[in-house]
Order: sequence, then structure tokens, then C-alpha cells
Amino acid sequence: MSVPEQAAWLGEPFVVGSREQFAAARIALERIGFTEAAICAGAGIGTIYELSGRSDREAGFLGHDTPLSMAVQLFLDGEDVAWDTVRGVIAANELSALEAVGLLQSVPGDSTRCAAFVALYPTEGLYVASDRHARIQLVATGTPADLVYSALTPETQRFVELMPRVPCDDYLELCSGTGIAALVAARDSAGRAWAIDITERSTRFAAFNAALNGLENVHAIAGDLYAPVHGRTFDVITAHPPYVPSFETAMVFRDGGEDGEQVTRKILAGLADHLRPGGRFYCDCMMTDRVGAPLEQRIREMLGPRHAEFDVLVGQIGLIESEALLGGSLASGRISEAAVAAQRSLFERLGVERFVNVGFLVRRRPTPGTPVTRRRVVSAGTRATHLDRFLQYVSAVSDWERGSSRFLDARPRSSRHTEYLTRSVLRDGRWTVAAASLATQVPFWVQAECPAWFGTFLTWCDGQSTARELLLRLRNAGIVADAAKDADFAILIGELADGGFIELDVLPFSNEAAEPQGGAPGSVRLRVAAPSLA
Repeated sequence: MSVPEQAAWLGEPFVVGSREQFAAARIALERIGFTEAAICAGAGIGTIYELSGRSDREAGFLGHDTPLSMAVQLFLDGEDVAWDTVRGVIAANELSALEAVGLLQSVPGDSTRCAAFVALYPTEGLYVASDRHARIQLVATGTPADLVYSALTPETQRFVELMPRVPCDDYLELCSGTGIAALVAARDSAGRAWAIDITERSTRFAAFNAALNGLENVHAIAGDLYAPVHGRTFDVITAHPPYVPSFETAMVFRDGGEDGEQVTRKILAGLADHLRPGGRFYCDCMMTDRVGAPLEQRIREMLGPRHAEFDVLVGQIGLIESEALLGGSLASGRISEAAVAAQRSLFERLGVERFVNVGFLVRRRPTPGTPVTRRRVVSAGTRATHLDRFLQYVSAVSDWERGSSRFLDARPRSSRHTEYLTRSVLRDGRWTVAAASLATQVPFWVQAECPAWFGTFLTWCDGQSTARELLLRLRNAGIVADAAKDADFAILIGELADGGFIELDVLPFSNEAAEPQGGAPGSVRLRVAAPSLA
């Protein structure tokens, strides 16, 4: 698909106001009631990410001439409304504050009607502007390649939920678009935040969003990935890069090269020069498993010659078969049948087995050691703290040998999220456990077969006794044979901790409460039965 040369933006959607003007606009939006809580209550949804189109909403939500309903029509639905109608609903001083920074303007060619040339929405406690979701204001036809995509998407919601929130001095968001990650970091955890995007239009939006939210520690710069910050290093780097396979770049925010990994590959290659020891990199995108090269291995290779300095945790979100991806692209009209055939041939040549939606965390080791690589399945309950904590744990024990006595000296505590599941059969008039397994959704989806005595054993894991003391207790109770090897039990403890079923006091115990469990879309399956212990 090519972009028509005549496609262009109708005009600059906002103006750069003063600090006082932006503060007045922010106050005006709050007085209008244009908040996430009010919008969600009116639409009957839990979060603004669930907001549907106007035609799908409850009629009553927009059926009243209130300042909030008017703001929703203008900023979320992209409708133009008669100025007289707008003035009859929104107070003059509030309307003036929004006009001063260009959020509301007259429709070109019709000064009697009011419109917002941007989509504006409250999310994450911020006001974020992007290009409009509908009725995009263009000259002629087509959509310019530098469209600034909405941050109200499930992908952005996941990106913001799983990105590191650790306190830091310097934070870098690459492929920033609206700058949503840099904005959140600048407000919550970072002394300074950079938002970098290859398009000038995206950086204008990011700068506008920073000013609208009164965040003076955000620097929005246009450039190709690390180029604008050459020589600088950062504590946290995040990216939500374009990842759709495409032979040409029709939409900058979407198209990621012929295999979809072109931008991600460059970002990973630059981490050795830009991520500080102990620093984190988080990325949400789509990549591929290939013949003889699973995704987690490929990410490590993309880190380059210094890959041993990094730990890698791949959070698998979903799997897409190549044919399903190509079929969806064809059905949407994004590519032609000839392009589908060309991409299919390319995928076969590259050995692509499947596409993987991922959120992966890379941590630069603060000290030398054995690098770790893990892959887990993300659940609805997975959060940024889970990714970071798990990677810290596996990094801390990476130099422990399998079956090391150090596992026996640790104090295990059962996770609140662990479920012990059994299947029983009726034998000689008594119910007998025929099979048992463990399952958890937090920190990740993991299932494991286990012996029936695990139910008893896990109740004893309270964080007070060492694994060595628990082994002795199991032996004294006749649950584990006296001849069982200590090393085998140490292996078992390591596997249970790696699966997230127990915590070890290698790190301080977490204090989070268990969350409701649901059906698993897929999970990592382990076997922790350790038969030689029976």
C-alpha cells in the first residue's frame, strides 16, 4: 500500500502556549468534568481503554447537553458542533482557555462551527492528545505516514501496565508517539524523561502533552532512535516500536520492515551503549519464533557481542500463525494478494514458525555473572513488578548450580496465587488422588504436574523454615524416603521457585494479595515431580 502524495494534514492541530495557558486549559478540562472516572461512569465501563464508538454506547451518555457530553463529542468522537451550541454549554472562560492552546478551533471554511483537530482523552491520570480516531482532518485523500496513533488501545494499556516503574534519574522512551510512557515516568518515577520519535509530528504531540500536564522534565526530540541522545546513558529505556511486517513504510507507527523486526533489532543492538548497569529495557511488540531459534534466543543474539551482560525475560502474550497474520492483512485491505505471496515466501525463507506478541524485559546485570534467559506466558494478572521481581530472582540464583545446597538453606514461602489441583478416583470405596498439579497465574501462567503430597508440603512453606528443615520434616512424616538425595530436593525447590509457586528469601518476600483466577489462554508447563524423592 502506498500513501498518496497529495495526502496532507489540514493544519497544525494545536499551538504552543505559555505555562499559564496550559495550566488554565488543564483546569478547564477538570471543571468541565472531562475525567476518566466521569467518562467511565457515563459509559458504564471499567477503564477508558474500553471506550467504544458513539453508536455502541448507552444513548443517555451523550443525550444531555452537559459540558462533559460536549467535550466527549468534540474530543473523542471528533464531531464538529455549532459554536453557538458549544457556547451555550461550556462556560466562556473555560472555552477561552481551550481555544488559547488550539484544542478547539473553527472548522476551515465555516467559522460558525467548532471542532477539535486532535483526539484528547484522560488516561493514567494525564491528558493525552493524538490524531483523531475518526474524521481525520486531511487535504485530499489518504492518510499521511506520520499519523500519531491513539494511546487508547489494548496494546498501549498493556505497555503502560508492564513498563518498569522504578525510581530513576534518566528515562528514555523510543518510538514515543504521544509520549505516554515518558509522561507517566516523568510524573511518577524519573527525574528526567526523553521522548524520541522519528517523526516531527509525534514529537510535537509529545511536547504538547508534556506541557498540557505541566511536566517540565520531559524532552521531546525528533530523530532516528538513539541518534538524538548519542553519548547519553539511561536507567530505564522503553519502546513500543512498529512491528507489522511490510515491504514499505506506509504508516510509520505500524510498519516494521519486511519481517516486522527491523526497528526492534536496531533498538536491541543499541542497548549496550545506552543502558546503564542495573538498568531496565522494556519493549512491547510482535516478533517471531524461527526454526531452531526460539524468540528468547533471537533477542539475546540481537543484543550483540556484549549480550552476556544482560538478563532476558520474554513475556509471551499471544501466538499468531503466519497464515492467520497474512489472512488478516489481506482481509483488511492493507496488502494485496501479490504482497501476501511475497511475504509468505519471505517467511518460509527466514524459517518463521509463528509470530509472538510479547512484552519483554531486559536487565543489564549490575555485576558480572551468568546471564539468564527465560520465557513465560503473561496473564491478566501480570504486572511490571512481577516482571522485574522475577528477573531479579533468576539473576540472583543464576550462579547457583542445579541441586546446590544453597537452595536447601533458603526459606521457601508458598505463593498466595498457587493453586493445588487434584483428580480423584473411587477405589475400594475410597477416594484416591490419581493425579495432582500446581497452577498459577501470577507472576505468569505456569502449570506443573506434581505428586499428591505437595498439598501438604506447600502448607508447611511459610518462609520461616529452611528447605533443609522441611526435607527433614517430610522424612520424619514418612512422606519422603530417607534414602532421597538432598540434591534432588534442592532441584525441586529451584524448580518450584522458577515456576512462581514458591518464593525464596533470596529477595524480600512480596506482600501482594491473591487476585481472582480465570481461564488460561496458554501456559508454561513444568514437571516438578522429582520421582526419586518418593
